[in-house]
Amino acid sequence: NCIACTAGRYVVASGSDDASDCAACVAGRYSSVSGSSSADDCIACVAGQYVDVTGSDEASDCIDCVAGTYVEGSGSSLESQCTACESGKYSSVLGSASESNCIDCVAGKYVDVAGSDSSTDCIDCVAGTYVEAVGSDSSSDCIGCVAGRYSTVVGSAAGANCIACTAGRYVVASGSDD
Repeated sequence: NCIACTAGRYVVASGSDDASDCAACVAGRYSSVSGSSSADDCIACVAGQYVDVTGSDEASDCIDCVAGTYVEGSGSSLESQCTACESGKYSSVLGSASESNCIDCVAGKYVDVAGSDSSTDCIDCVAGTYVEAVGSDSSSDCIGCVAGRYSTVVGSAAGANCIACTAGRYVVASGSDD
């Protein structure tokens, strides 16, 4: 009796006489059926996943890209093919298949590293500063209140939070928090 190649493997030639003739599906692909006769039977891991070994025999062998990363193409064979969300953005989605899952930090906050996986990674602008734009990627994006104004608000998203000093008081420095 002829023996079928195991799942995750295939043999193209007829007349094979050894299990070593069965070739493994390449990394990034798997096959859950035994007795395959073509590399075409090896199915690509879906976008958002990768498998970094050969001979995978089921879809569950495909590994989700970690939160904060994504891969848009199918058949990825390395974790390094999962691309980090850029600075100023984060994604809590496991196995993300799209850059669109990377969400801008809200106004008043920034994140200065790539691959952030939570909105809590977004850092508040310090009191005395604000940023009105979303997706800020540096503390230098936080703008200081002008001289004569101050703000005690942490994470301010509006210059309107900068309050004029009351009569009889002044502040000469920009970015004042009192």
